[in-house]
Amino acid sequence: MKIKTLLLTLLLAVSKLAAQNQPYRPFQISFVYPLGTNGLSAKEYSNGVSLNLLAGLSKNDKYLSLAGLSNIITNNATGMQLAGITNYIGGIGTGCAIAGISNITFSSYRGFQLSGIFSISGSGSKGFMLGGIANYTKGNFDGMQLAGIANIAGDVHGLQFAGIINKAKKVKGVQFAGILNIAEESDIPIGLVNIIKKGELGLALTYDLSGNTMVSFRSGGKYTYGILGIGVNHNMTKNKGVAECGYGIHIPVTKWFRIDNEFKGHTSLVTTETDKSNYHLGYLLAPSFKMWNHFNIFGGASINYLYSDSNISESIAPRRTLWSKTSEANEQHMYIGYEVGVQYIF
Repeated sequence: MKIKTLLLTLLLAVSKLAAQNQPYRPFQISFVYPLGTNGLSAKEYSNGVSLNLLAGLSKNDKYLSLAGLSNIITNNATGMQLAGITNYIGGIGTGCAIAGISNITFSSYRGFQLSGIFSISGSGSKGFMLGGIANYTKGNFDGMQLAGIANIAGDVHGLQFAGIINKAKKVKGVQFAGILNIAEESDIPIGLVNIIKKGELGLALTYDLSGNTMVSFRSGGKYTYGILGIGVNHNMTKNKGVAECGYGIHIPVTKWFRIDNEFKGHTSLVTTETDKSNYHLGYLLAPSFKMWNHFNIFGGASINYLYSDSNISESIAPRRTLWSKTSEANEQHMYIGYEVGVQYIF
């Protein structure tokens, strides 16, 4: 037992001595590797501050890494990493990484990452990722991902916000995308199309006070969903085609009853340059009842705003309004309406 204790003590002492003997410099400056104060041994040095006029190479950086083009840190980096093109960290990053094109961390990064095009980090990353085009985390991510086009991650705890698409596995938080959210589980996806494995996909047939008969694709999670639809308006003499899009919120009450809240917009499908358009915005409060396993019926009252660049009073304008304004150029109305529908759930 005493021999084991002695060997363990000796091992710890050797480890501490090796750590103390690792090359460290509080400050290094380089033009491009190996033209710098650490020379050909730069990859073996840990530095407090690294100033690289073009590109620098180091083992660890503790406080600041600054490069005109690229910081290449083979192990860990803490503090701030600032580069004109790329920050590359082969181990763990902590602090703030800002790059003109990309931040690449092979292990986790915890802190703030800002890149002109994309940021990549490993599983266990936390904090804020802001990419001009995309953010990618290989594994779990806690915090906020914000990208101009796409965010991709494993399990997410927090927020994904993208101009076009978000993709994740299990999401505890919010996905917000201009077009598409994809996930295995996501209770609050906000997008026009939401492909959630444990969510809800359906086709609905609806009819409203204005005479719109619509077929819409509805997709989402437990609490939110997107709406995309196309149909016809039987009251219009021309421009009968209508398209709609919007977002909805489920308020679950029981397994067979919920209250749906929908925020939608309609527009007529113009077919020629001389055709006139109308635009419709509305909010619908609709109790929804689940029937059997695949059907639900819903219907309720709505408050609506209607704008047209032509006189439509004889076709779809409501007879009773809360407010109206008519001129030679356009026509506007606010009114109370209704909508009823039936949905098939896949």
